[in-house]
Amino acid sequence: MDEGAIQSLERLLHKKIMLYHDLLECFKEEREYLINVDLDELWSISKKKEELCARIQSIRQEIIACTFPGTNRESFYLAQVFELIPKDKRATCHALYLTLTRIKSEIEVLRKENMIYIDDSLQLLDEIMSIITGNTTGRIIYNDKCHFCKSGTNTLLSREA
Repeated sequence: MDEGAIQSLERLLHKKIMLYHDLLECFKEEREYLINVDLDELWSISKKKEELCARIQSIRQEIIACTFPGTNRESFYLAQVFELIPKDKRATCHALYLTLTRIKSEIEVLRKENMIYIDDSLQLLDEIMSIITGNTTGRIIYNDKCHFCKSGTNTLLSREA
């Protein structure tokens, strides 16, 4: 890989890191909106996340075009890209890769936490609706850590996959 392609790759990795950082901030905001039950802002942040993901995908396609010119590749692994870079010039790209990996891990943790929060909220609402409608098949149980345990009611609410 020539010097120009390496510089382009570094520039694209920087852009990708910035987009992932913005996505991380979106997940943090989403958590606040979930806690405050701000549905308008949740819709807004959802659209923002979709736009960021589209831009990340666009950068991914640019990286493919930069590193594998003239091919019709749909995907790649950065490990494959590093093999194309001379060993003495890999350090910067490798540092960017590590930063990207760290941010992706943080995003995954927040994403899972937000999903758990949504599931727990829906379970609680489902239990409340079951009590109101009289459709409970078991009793409400809280364990010794004050966590809600499902009593075996019919599920009226669930999150979309």
